[in-house]
Amino acid sequence: MLTQDVQANIGKVLSFLRDWDRGDRTVRGRMLNTFLSQNSGKTFYELELEFAQVASLFLARVTTWMRLTYMFGTFLGLQLKAIGVFLSASSHDQYLVEFVDDGGVLTLLEILGHSKSKEEDKREALCLLITVSNAGRKYKEFICESNGVKVIAESLATSNTDHNQETARALFESLSHGNPKYHNQIYKGLIALMICSSPKAQQLVLFTLHIVQSKMKTAHHSIVEPLLNMLRSLHLEVQDAAIDLILLLKSYDVRLVLLSGLVALLGPSKENQHQNTEESEMTKMTGSLPMFVQQAAAAKTMRLLAEDSREVSQELLSLGVIPHLLFALGNRDHTDTQIQASLALQYFVRSYPPIEEHVRRVTGSTLYAALMDKPETLYMNMSETQADILLNNKLDIIMSRLRSVLEKGKRVGQEVVETAKPKRKKSETVVKDEETINASLSTYHNFSDPADVVRLRSHLLSWYDKEKRELPWRTLAVTESDLNIRTYAVWVSEIMLQQTQVATVIDYYNKWMKRWPTVQDLAAASLEEVNQMWAGLGYYSRGKRLHEGSQKVVSELKGQMPNTVDSLLKQLPGVGRYTAAAIGSIALGHVTGAVDGNVIRVLCRLRAIGADSTSPAVTEALWSLANKLVDPDRPGDFNQAMMELGARICTPKGPLCSQCPVQTHCRSYSKVHIKQEKISQKLLGKPGRKPSTLPDIEDCINIETCLLCPSEPWNDELGVQNFPRKPAKKPPRVERTLTCVVIRVGEGGEDEYLLTQRPNKGLLAGLWEFPSLLLEEKNSEVKQKRALCADISKLTGTNLTESLFQYVGEVVHIFSHIHQTYVVHSVCLKDSDAQTQNENAQWLTRSALQEAAVSTGVKKIVKLCDSVDEAKEQTFKDGKRKKLPDMKNDKKQPTSKKPKLSATNVGSRQLSLNSFFKTVKEESD
Repeated sequence: MLTQDVQANIGKVLSFLRDWDRGDRTVRGRMLNTFLSQNSGKTFYELELEFAQVASLFLARVTTWMRLTYMFGTFLGLQLKAIGVFLSASSHDQYLVEFVDDGGVLTLLEILGHSKSKEEDKREALCLLITVSNAGRKYKEFICESNGVKVIAESLATSNTDHNQETARALFESLSHGNPKYHNQIYKGLIALMICSSPKAQQLVLFTLHIVQSKMKTAHHSIVEPLLNMLRSLHLEVQDAAIDLILLLKSYDVRLVLLSGLVALLGPSKENQHQNTEESEMTKMTGSLPMFVQQAAAAKTMRLLAEDSREVSQELLSLGVIPHLLFALGNRDHTDTQIQASLALQYFVRSYPPIEEHVRRVTGSTLYAALMDKPETLYMNMSETQADILLNNKLDIIMSRLRSVLEKGKRVGQEVVETAKPKRKKSETVVKDEETINASLSTYHNFSDPADVVRLRSHLLSWYDKEKRELPWRTLAVTESDLNIRTYAVWVSEIMLQQTQVATVIDYYNKWMKRWPTVQDLAAASLEEVNQMWAGLGYYSRGKRLHEGSQKVVSELKGQMPNTVDSLLKQLPGVGRYTAAAIGSIALGHVTGAVDGNVIRVLCRLRAIGADSTSPAVTEALWSLANKLVDPDRPGDFNQAMMELGARICTPKGPLCSQCPVQTHCRSYSKVHIKQEKISQKLLGKPGRKPSTLPDIEDCINIETCLLCPSEPWNDELGVQNFPRKPAKKPPRVERTLTCVVIRVGEGGEDEYLLTQRPNKGLLAGLWEFPSLLLEEKNSEVKQKRALCADISKLTGTNLTESLFQYVGEVVHIFSHIHQTYVVHSVCLKDSDAQTQNENAQWLTRSALQEAAVSTGVKKIVKLCDSVDEAKEQTFKDGKRKKLPDMKNDKKQPTSKKPKLSATNVGSRQLSLNSFFKTVKEESD
């Protein structure tokens, strides 16, 4: 029994909540001030004690009021601070869970994005989001999934206060410690922020990018241009942060592009090559100062990079850094550019003696001596004539002379050439394909111009970088540093994606990788566990082959995944030509094309290949094309881009040609366009014109003998869908299967179902199903029902007759090659002692059945039985209701034992809900 103190406290809390529900905005504002003054800093248990264990009721009210009124600014600051009291309560996250469930996080993000929100309110919202993010990984994921990255980024870029910008940066950093799945989203959001105008925001973005980049396996190429532009900043703290990030990026795949950009910044720009030499000094300084600052920063950055890595310094030499430094040295309009260029030149001359003679010749003995003695004061000893000599030297002549110098010093020059850009080896298959491609394909069906190939790669990858879907296996392939785990993860994804849609695979893949994150973990699992995890994904032999493959890797390959395309193809069961190529390019970086159904469609349309796409000639031609087109620097991304293009743009039906990034390379699109022009000309032209006997320029000149051209005439209605052509599919064979759902009452009083295991080979190998028998036309259904009854009797040790079978209905399930109809019956065993007499049979409860390794067909049968049972129960209830009015002795109407629901006795978290919403409505009016 409750004590008087407890009862009094409950009454006090209920009175408080009632006053809140009935109060206007003034009353609620006063109540919030009182709450803050009395409860700030309290723990979860102190708040619960104060609010009689129902503090969450007040939190729900404040959250709801904030959600409804934040756009009007009604005591928003007080609401946010009150919510902060709850969320900061230590050692418990009950309030946090309820706040998220009530839409609190979404409201905070809306406050940040609302143009009329006050800066102090945005600051409170950011602080609350940090509290939510720091509470755990799942909360970070929720913020990211709620478009939080974009909203926070915009807040950082547009905020007018340093405190808000710093808080937004801290929130970004907190989010970056969450699920690697969202690192790329945060990373790209930060890159987009680099162009913001606020120097403070730029500094914070660069600082946060440095932290996030260190967790990334690769760097996105879009980071290079805005990062180099940061060197123009007149704020040294921004410039220093940009240089620190560049130093980090020297270990990533954008290094060569970054170094090339730095070198180019030192040379003369096109706009300055023709600059009027008589323009005023003021015009020069105001227009060129950011460019001069950028030159100085670039020279400083390259010196730091070269001092830190000899490999990088050699790459800079190969890119022509010396003549560009000499040009920057002659820039008398900016002293710091001369100083930084002098320091960098001194380092290169001392590190690479073959350069000394060339630099001495260009600068002269006096200037060279000053360069080697005191480079930081060289600008003071440089005359105008000497500067003009440096500025007027043609860079191409200097480069030519420098190369000859470097070639004499083999130790330097040889290393420079070899390390400038490491090339990846192509697989033997790819090399053979490239040797025969020109012989096997006509010009019309090939890419004969190398420039076209380069342009296609560039257009496709640029589109892919902007439009690609964030998929868990792509994220893992980028973020996982362990080569063995990365190869395993890509292998799992490729097997799952065979004949299965991406949307279906995502959940299965996440669950699989969480349970078996390494090949060793999968090998240690049982086939039963694998089948159970795979249930519902279809094509069940795939899961079995993954399991067999993992055991082979552990037992025969010492736990190491095959690391070449050829070894993947030979050593892993169930891995064909495409899967090996996909794994090799995505996980291992091997330069090889990958041809799946999407890529077949894209290539056939690009090169107007209309012959049967399954024929050997077309198959080899497509692989040859894929191997020729694949980008040697980004083979995995290129192959995924081709698949993405086929899945989202170049679709089987309704292709989005207007959005295609490689439209200009597409023969089928060009053919459609030309056909349309001809139709228009024919409608507008003179009648009686004779058609030309010459072949159309959009057709293959060897159309009569070409193995890749279509044998069927062009269909104007289909357009680009004329390609590819596939042979007509064989109709699926029709089967009918007699199935019986056998039920008994288990020891705990719960219904149990009899399941039998299918053979380890063939359709649905190793999965569990209800006792079944394939119906044959030559035997009557009664006879076969008797046979199934005998099998069930043998399994359970009982004596059953087919008369006990109750017809339930039919279930249709379509396999890729079978149209299956299950004729479903059921039987209930009264004898609870019925035991299975076979190791391939077992009794399962309903909950265990849902988790067992069963096919989708079995789940459909269970659903059918449930619907029949529900219909029977409803019919029984309806019949019982009809009889109730006819009862003669009942003087009183029967009453329900359940209490009626009303606003005053609903056991929810909020009291007087109608009154609350009525108050809110009055306020908004």
